[in-house]
Amino acid sequence: VNQVAFFPPRPPGYHVTEEKQVFLVEADYDLTPLPDLTSEGISVDTVRMWTHRGNVIMGFHFRRVDSTRTLLFSHGNSTDIGIMFHHLRDLSSKLQVDVFAYEYSGYGESSGVPSEADLYADVDAAYHYLTHDCGVPDAQIVCYGQSIGSVPSVDLASRTDVGGVILHSAMKSGLGVIRDVKHTYWFDVFQNAAKIRRVTAPVFIIHGTHDTEIPCEHGKTLYEACPRDMAFDPWWVQEAGHNDIEINHRALYFEHLAHFIKALDSPDRLQGKGLDAENEIENEQGSENGWQPLLGGTAAHNPAYVYEPMKHY
Repeated sequence: VNQVAFFPPRPPGYHVTEEKQVFLVEADYDLTPLPDLTSEGISVDTVRMWTHRGNVIMGFHFRRVDSTRTLLFSHGNSTDIGIMFHHLRDLSSKLQVDVFAYEYSGYGESSGVPSEADLYADVDAAYHYLTHDCGVPDAQIVCYGQSIGSVPSVDLASRTDVGGVILHSAMKSGLGVIRDVKHTYWFDVFQNAAKIRRVTAPVFIIHGTHDTEIPCEHGKTLYEACPRDMAFDPWWVQEAGHNDIEINHRALYFEHLAHFIKALDSPDRLQGKGLDAENEIENEQGSENGWQPLLGGTAAHNPAYVYEPMKHY
């Protein structure tokens, strides 16, 4: 399963030196410093975390002084947080939210080998960094999972009180990607459809109708499996594939995301679901907890999770 589910890019999209300096790796393999985003009202913290399975993973934290929401971003299976850096910046800038994107074990500059168990350990470490070190309330966290990133996102949302969930080109299960299965089997992996029934936060599903990697039927199954009072109107993106929604439908992509995030702050969060037809948008209705600072901090000691800030320019 691990060999067919995970494709860490080589070389990674970023590099950490022995002096803990962080650089992006460009297409020509040149190293460039992380961009200074202060003119956009964004500061970027780079952190290194230890998971309860013993791996060291990285994270980029985009912060805004005016933000009241944090996207906990789980990326796809053939990219990393360095390659995603500029898109993460756009999410923070255009949606006016904080974004924390963590790396998977075995990806980028993280240690270990990717696996389903490590996905859950990785998102746990990211979640506890946000809640214990940064003091972000659960209700302000919105889990954003793209492709394989839907797996840790749904898992975390099914057992915590996060404020919302965005599933982008998500799978219903691992077996469902390779066979047209209608039921959940005990030996299946990545069991999103089973776990999403336990999610107690609003869920917004985005899926391309021409997705050949994870067919749109997966998104529709997840939408139908969602608790009715938690299912936000999905966006079935006409003629879109698996990796092109945020590219070929960029303006609508950010418009839909902004509408969902705004709806989370409404007293009737799901009463005014979806965007209006007048906007010309195609839309069918339808463990162990803790953190330990290495370089100062005031969080309570617990050896299960460790966090260390990194240097960059």
